[in-house]
Amino acid sequence: MKTNLSVDVEYFKNQVEILRKKLNKCQTDGILDEGFEEQLEKLFQIEEELLTQLIPYYRVYVDNIKKTFMEVNPTKQLGAFGFDSFLESISRINENLFIAASVDRSVQFFYIDICDDVRIEVEWSAPIKEIKERISFIYKLNDKEILLFGAIGGCYLISSDNFEQIPDVNGQIEVKKIGMDSDFDGFGRCLAINDDLFVVENGEEKLSLFEIIKEKDEYQLIFHEDIYCSVSNWATMEKISDDYFVVGTKTGRLYFIKYRNKQFIITEEMDFLNDEIRKISFLENEDGKKDSLIVVGNKGQLKIFSLYEDEKIIKMEIDDLKGNLFDVQSKKGTAVVLSEDGMIYLFEENFGNWDLNEESTIKDIFFTNVLKLDISKYLLMDIAGKLKLLDINRINTPKDLWNLPLYQ
Repeated sequence: MKTNLSVDVEYFKNQVEILRKKLNKCQTDGILDEGFEEQLEKLFQIEEELLTQLIPYYRVYVDNIKKTFMEVNPTKQLGAFGFDSFLESISRINENLFIAASVDRSVQFFYIDICDDVRIEVEWSAPIKEIKERISFIYKLNDKEILLFGAIGGCYLISSDNFEQIPDVNGQIEVKKIGMDSDFDGFGRCLAINDDLFVVENGEEKLSLFEIIKEKDEYQLIFHEDIYCSVSNWATMEKISDDYFVVGTKTGRLYFIKYRNKQFIITEEMDFLNDEIRKISFLENEDGKKDSLIVVGNKGQLKIFSLYEDEKIIKMEIDDLKGNLFDVQSKKGTAVVLSEDGMIYLFEENFGNWDLNEESTIKDIFFTNVLKLDISKYLLMDIAGKLKLLDINRINTPKDLWNLPLYQ
């Protein structure tokens, strides 16, 4: 196994030997060399970097050390409220607090507390009584304000000074309806393409633009009815960068669209899958970079492509997974894909490449949504609205390496 490391291993070994001799000398004469602690701290930093770079080598090349596997663990529900419906839309407010909307017009906060590696506690708020329509899209404006877009045309601003904890919806939040410059039948699926511009579903084939502005401490929605694009049989969309997004269709096509000079421009289109595209999502590498997109669809089809400016390079394609693939989330080198046939698939990134970990696949367990939570941790929601914790047991940190029986 040939390693390609940026750390000078020989230099590291030599420095360790030098400090070892200085420490032995100190134990004899009681005098610690000046700068010893600074040198030791520098070696700790080099060691951390070295072990971090070695992690994928142990995952891929070293047999019988630690096999990656997934397990679904229950959560402990606190409080008097729960979530007993299908999820319509969701937004993460901070590390622990989420806001979720159901198909039966209920909007609630939930707060999670990670107690240990495999156990979390979940507390739900009461439903927000001021909102009585189905919410199709939730957008966090800032640390104190959240926008909710309704299926029959309402737009609501929720504000609070208490988003660090689960707020009391009857006293610690304010709900205000946002004014609009024109009549609007309702918000379908939406996508934020920058801080104040949104693409919204407007009919079966039409994607329109609207804008949120703030004047004199008041928000208002402005619809740009003359700015739109038509995509036949569109099914899902995902932001690539500011004013640039991709749309997937029911016929398996991708449309890459840029908003420029007050118009939508389709810059590229391609046949991508042989059936409906159900979800498009960024893959996040271990270093936090998002330079690849995963596209999943019906009949077990999946493709991953890398983005280099406007160049798109197919890195992986699979067409024989079981069932229709409908949801995917990715966090720090892992990605979880759900299938309608009750399969949970794990993809891992090592050395910049993504691969399916077939041995870790979980079968015959049905969930409706997957939410990224932390490194190797995801939340799963089942058909009854209950949350479970998906824990991916793998080597993630230098501490994990220290805990391995490396010489067994």
